[in-house]
Formats: sequence, C-alpha cells, structure tokens
Amino acid sequence: KPLREEAAKALALEVSQSGTLIKGLVTGVIKGGVEVSIQGLRAFAPASGMDLHPQNANFASLLGQVMDFKVTQCDEKARDVVVTRRPMLEAEAHERRKMALQHLAEGQVLKGTVRTIVEWGAFIALADAGGLEGLVHISEASHDPKAKIGDLLSPGQEVEVKITKIDDRGKIWLSRRALLEDPWAEARGKYQVGKILKA
Repeated sequence: KPLREEAAKALALEVSQSGTLIKGLVTGVIKGGVEVSIQGLRAFAPASGMDLHPQNANFASLLGQVMDFKVTQCDEKARDVVVTRRPMLEAEAHERRKMALQHLAEGQVLKGTVRTIVEWGAFIALADAGGLEGLVHISEASHDPKAKIGDLLSPGQEVEVKITKIDDRGKIWLSRRALLEDPWAEARGKYQVGKILKA
C-alpha cells in the first residue's frame, strides 16, 4: 500500500500540472461533496464539481463508480488533493444543448418543471428538450401586470410554456401567459361600448 500510494501521489501531481484526466473511484458522500480514491490516494471532489445543479443532485447514486476527473489542486506531498468533473459536465451539457436546440422552434408548446424562481421571472427545465432551461420573464407569467412570480409559480411545479424566442446565443425565452385565456378578450365581448351596466 505505501508504495502504491507514493506512485499515486506522483501521478496526481503530474496530471495536476499537465491538465490531463485521471480515473477515480467514488468511495463516499461527505459534507460538501464526495470522496474519491485515485489508485488508493484519497481526494475530495466538491459538490459543484460533480453536478451542474448540486442542490438537486443525488450523490449516493455515484458510489462505486469509476469516473474521469481533473485534478485542480495538489500540493507537492499530495496531502490535499482536489478533483472535479465540471469541465466535462459543461462540455456534455453544451453538446446536449446544441443537439436539443436543433429540434426547437419559436411557437412550440412544451412541458417543463420550474427549477428556480428569481425576482424577474422563473427558469423552467424543459422535459421535452433534454432538460434545457428557458426563462419565463415576469411579464410573460400572467395577464396580471401586478402579480408576483412567487405567487404564480413554485420550484418543482410542472407547467406548460410556449417558446417565444430563441436568440443568437441559444437562450430560450418562454411564455406562460400565451397559453392562458386573456381576460381582456372576454371583457371586450361582455362590456361593449354604449352598454348600460350596474357597477
């Protein structure tokens, strides 16, 4: 074991300098991330380096898996080794996004799940487009201009949305309002000019 560990330390130091990838075995889930064994050498992978959305990740499902890692931190004695999968995850997500965008078009109606609520709108993960995220701006969430986004949508809620725009950077703009009945359309028929009503 000591000889194997020394060899693993030298390898970890070498790949940290060259930037090449190294195989690691996920051996445990700990606070803030996971433990990884690199040929017997203990390393730490932070949660943000194991999943692009770590708050929703199930790291226990990775136990026992051998995966490619990039060494981001390694001192000369390899006592403090930090690894990540983030560059590979980002590259995979970019490729998936590129492929999924080829099948999307303005005007399409898709089902999605509310992932994040922000002051100006909500980010929706589109189930029919490989989990790609799009934004429903607050102005496109409802016909009521005074409605608050938090009162209309909540994380985890399933919702139907319409693609209103896909910009040059591949950003997807969505509308929930476009699929809701317009109360003003009903009002125009009900309250005609010159009609006498009790109010």
